[in-house]
Amino acid sequence: MTQLKEYVKNEKEVKIVSKVRADYVKKYANFLIESGNIIDGAIVVDVPCGTGDMAKAISEKIAVDKFALIDLNKNMIDSAKKKIKNNATFIVGDAGDIGTLIDFRADTIICLNGFHQYISRQHGFLDGCGKHLKRKGRLIFDVSTRGLHDEYTKNLFHNWQWNVIALSKEYGIKAQLPVWPDKDILEKYRNMLSNNGLRVIAEKEFISYKTTVEVLSDAIIIPGRSRPWIPGLGYGKRKEILEKSMENSIEKLGKHKIEHNRIFFIAERIPDMYKTS
Repeated sequence: MTQLKEYVKNEKEVKIVSKVRADYVKKYANFLIESGNIIDGAIVVDVPCGTGDMAKAISEKIAVDKFALIDLNKNMIDSAKKKIKNNATFIVGDAGDIGTLIDFRADTIICLNGFHQYISRQHGFLDGCGKHLKRKGRLIFDVSTRGLHDEYTKNLFHNWQWNVIALSKEYGIKAQLPVWPDKDILEKYRNMLSNNGLRVIAEKEFISYKTTVEVLSDAIIIPGRSRPWIPGLGYGKRKEILEKSMENSIEKLGKHKIEHNRIFFIAERIPDMYKTS
């Protein structure tokens, strides 16, 4: 979980994350409200809550009775505190400990941009969600990936990662790149949900297409995003490696649109798994 603790290190980096996430919040806030069955008087948990922008957007649309915002990064929690003033609890903690971090039952738990990449104890997280959701309470989490249906995108990212590893070695650094979820990993997550007292009631995939410039911007603009990928190098050198790696990959494979996939899992607590309602 070190990478999440160091995702943002100061207020400047928090502001960058908030700015980058603005389009995401605008695009998905209403979808989360509808799919999560978030209504007036609901009790909602946001974990990891990040800068608090999604919780703020939801609370501006719905009279939530209580919001619990959890994040391992204290800078994120400090940002969220400035945006959510009423009916909110703020907790610095690991999502895998959600079972002990809260002592109430929630109508909805949302986990955005965190489940695959930043939650290392996924079973513990899902088990805790199942125990703390009300009867028919909902968990929503999303998984972001590349090229589920497009071979060019798969090949480009495979080659890009190979180049990042090779160029990092020139500095004596072992690159630790993320694994982009494929169909097998998505199926594993479906099974994990059912094994932890949660039933998938819906899935929604959003597909968009990005240019290589946009993809590089996603990787580079937030300094903390590449910190765990190329540990031990400063931001300037990491940026140089990422850009050169993409340039090499485009030279080999050509330049085309890149498929981006975001899959939302909407799950309900299975009542029979737990005695209390």
